[in-house]
Amino acid sequence: MTANSSIVLSQLDFDSYKGSLQQFLKSQDEFKDYNFDSSNMNVLLDVLSYNTYLQTFYLNMVGNEMFLDSAKLRDSVISHSKELNYLPRSFRSAVAKINVVINATDPTKKSIVMPKGTSFISRVGDDSFSFSTDNNIVSTSSNSTFVIEDVEIYEGSFLNETYIVDYVDPIKYKINNKKVDISSVEVLVIEDNGSNQIEYRRTTSLFDLDETSMIFFIQPTSGETYEIVFGDGLIGRRPKNNSIIIIEYRICNGELPNGAQKFISSGRIDGEANITVSTVQNASSGAVAESLESIKYNAPRAFTTQERAVTAEDYENLLKTNFPEVNAVVAYGGEDANPPQYGKVFVSVDLKDIDGLPIIKKEEYTKFLRSRSTVAMESIFISPEYTYLDVRTNVKYNINKTGFNPDDIRTIVTSSMLNFASINLNNFSKTLRYSRFINDIDDSDSSILSNETEISLIKYVFPKLNVAQNISIDFKIPLLSNMSKTSDEHLATDNHGVYTSSFTYEGQAGCIIEDDGDGTLNISVPVGASHRKLKSVGIVDYDRGQLNIDTLNISNLSGSVLKVYVVPRNKDISSNQNTILNILEPDISITVEQIRE
Repeated sequence: MTANSSIVLSQLDFDSYKGSLQQFLKSQDEFKDYNFDSSNMNVLLDVLSYNTYLQTFYLNMVGNEMFLDSAKLRDSVISHSKELNYLPRSFRSAVAKINVVINATDPTKKSIVMPKGTSFISRVGDDSFSFSTDNNIVSTSSNSTFVIEDVEIYEGSFLNETYIVDYVDPIKYKINNKKVDISSVEVLVIEDNGSNQIEYRRTTSLFDLDETSMIFFIQPTSGETYEIVFGDGLIGRRPKNNSIIIIEYRICNGELPNGAQKFISSGRIDGEANITVSTVQNASSGAVAESLESIKYNAPRAFTTQERAVTAEDYENLLKTNFPEVNAVVAYGGEDANPPQYGKVFVSVDLKDIDGLPIIKKEEYTKFLRSRSTVAMESIFISPEYTYLDVRTNVKYNINKTGFNPDDIRTIVTSSMLNFASINLNNFSKTLRYSRFINDIDDSDSSILSNETEISLIKYVFPKLNVAQNISIDFKIPLLSNMSKTSDEHLATDNHGVYTSSFTYEGQAGCIIEDDGDGTLNISVPVGASHRKLKSVGIVDYDRGQLNIDTLNISNLSGSVLKVYVVPRNKDISSNQNTILNILEPDISITVEQIRE
């Protein structure tokens, strides 16, 4: 038989397989003049081609599911994440904080018990949600008015599932509801016909465990669910045969209740109905189960972290993996701070749909990291600093190529800039690549011929009015210092490396702060076409990008905020440490020039 040089292995479709088989048979002397299209052999070739195609498709799919990067099925991704010791995030209950005041009808009552599961109702839009406490709370009082402060309530309702231990025919202790918040799971083991009830605690590591440790693990299983795993008698206590396992957990609605802000009690508390509820913190942090893309990203990084915080990247990975409300996070050692603070790690977190970092979240993250970091290291949470780009551009477009008017072009370019910022900025450790930015402006419409774009940086400062204060601003990048050298009185059109929006100072409106080109910051007032210096108020370090303004007393602002502008030394602008770069629409200025070509 001649060698089969007609089979093409690189084409994975039915017609290619059949054509290859026909070509191979035609090359044999036995079938040299055979008409394959009008014979029974054609049916056999169809069967062979179909079988080959199905086998190829099946093996290709199996091959894909064997690796985390290429797997498509959730069960496959979950299986690979278990090999990396990664627990995918479950649904997460939204949590709020409230104060509760209860006026007892019995003046002799000295204590009130708010039991676990005490329910409160709130609405978000047209939907109603139930929140409840997750533990028992006891309050005492001597005057029949009981004040319970900072009560954390979680959205959702409690369910339980019961199993009987059978080591002859073992079963899985599954949590069958897909909306479980696994942080709420509690396990009770009842042994010896009810005479021995043991509360097992959840653990995530094998440290300090022996055969008497009453612990359980949670691991993902098929069907987007989780299961409880007990110790084997060597590491972790093994429940006795025929014991009853009761698994209690909370199911929730994920992110839908986020933003709930008004709560009412849904019933009596310890028999009392005169209940007043006030909100300390609106509901937040609710989230749905982790997506496949997120699991693929986080699992390998969680494996390298190994549930310990040693490097700055460990801190970032742990927070992003365990808290779905985190939009972005950056960590850096105290040796990189200014001034250096050794033995500390600075962590800055940007939350989804929340400005700043609430105290309750800061406390939660600090507690979470404390058990995973070394004893000598202290985690310091700092708020993100936002630096905005002031973009001024002159756009030229060919009116012979489009029916758009200048306002249309201005709208298109603005949209392009904001889209560029959402993709390439608005996060920690991002860099504005100037060439890509101006190319993106040119590409926003085919009629645009060119653009001339200048970029400055802006910090928004909210000074107290009529109060002398010192203001320090750190842009964390080098600033341009070789602008116009200015005298005490100079043209208003002179260029400055540092300048501000206008304000009222000592009764004079229209004052601004500007540098003189030698590192001194002056308050200047407009006089006709000139600016006249009133006084020096600070200094600027161009190399470090730091501004220090002393005893500034502003009586009024031209707007709601004092904008401080600086000119960066480099066209490419990077965000460092806890700084986030972004572009806001009010800071975009576009002039449009019409060209005929």
